Amino acid sequence: MVLKRVEIWDGWRGIAISFLLIGHFFDIEWIWEDRLGVDIFFVLSGMLMSKILFEKRLNLKDFYIRRFSRILPVLFLFVFVVYIFETIVGHEYLTREIFANLTFIRTYYPSVPHIWDVNTPTGHLWSLNVEEHAYVLMSVMTVIFLRNKLAATCLVMLGFLSIAICFYKYLNLENSGLENSVEVFRIRTECAISFIFLSAGYNLIKNSLALRVHAIIPFLTFGAVILCYIVKPVPGWLSFSLAPILLAFTVNHLEDTSGLFRNLLSLKYLRLLGVWSYSIYLWQQLFYQYSYKLPGGELSGFILSIIVGAISFHLYENPVRSWINKRFTNKSYTLQQR
Repeated sequence: MVLKRVEIWDGWRGIAISFLLIGHFFDIEWIWEDRLGVDIFFVLSGMLMSKILFEKRLNLKDFYIRRFSRILPVLFLFVFVVYIFETIVGHEYLTREIFANLTFIRTYYPSVPHIWDVNTPTGHLWSLNVEEHAYVLMSVMTVIFLRNKLAATCLVMLGFLSIAICFYKYLNLENSGLENSVEVFRIRTECAISFIFLSAGYNLIKNSLALRVHAIIPFLTFGAVILCYIVKPVPGWLSFSLAPILLAFTVNHLEDTSGLFRNLLSLKYLRLLGVWSYSIYLWQQLFYQYSYKLPGGELSGFILSIIVGAISFHLYENPVRSWINKRFTNKSYTLQQR
């Protein structure tokens, strides 16, 4: 049972982590590039998990072991290092913050201080909360829905419900404080999961739609996505209402693209960034938060994020993941990781 590795998916990850790094270390005021990077990750995760859980029907035991081996070992290491460091420098934190970060409930508990209102460089872990919640919900759907068409309908409906919830909060929340801001609510699962579910659902129905997608269309829709994240004069609601739909379409049709866009996604060093992207994503936050103390400032933080992420991948993340998968899962299954 093999899910082939597609090189341009690594290039897609490379684009995602590039946007995030640019947003953190070379902030461009007119575009919300770091959130765009995360949302690019989300739609790829949704599509891949849809293929793994519904098309390939990987048994849930192997699925959870592989998710564990992919996410948790390097996350545990990162959290351990961060809180040891914070203890050494004398920053205060709550023990329950550590528990919440390791159990993927930090965007809900503790509500005060919020995940973005603490000294520790853990504010980016909100995206892992969303992804893990999505994986659990999708795995439950494989038990409930034996037919992929029903699962696709449910995923798409939940995706649009998520957009509706976010739109409601956008119209009604008062931006009078961090805990009441729209942006804080948007990182909660009920809002951010739209990207994952719409991408997963579309993956299951796209073949039945028999769409003929011209090679340039994914490039154009991706360009439209970028426009959705421009701060002004584009309305802010486009990034959570139209962007999930456009991104879901784009990632599901990457293999239909050609020319300049495909060549970009196939660049060796962009794909390398994609392979290292999870480790880079975790460790960059530490350098982002303390870049003002580094010689060279943001540029040094940017470079160190990539170097440490690459080292983390090769010396820890990949060896540990491979060992766990070989020891505890079906050896005949090749998994395309996030």
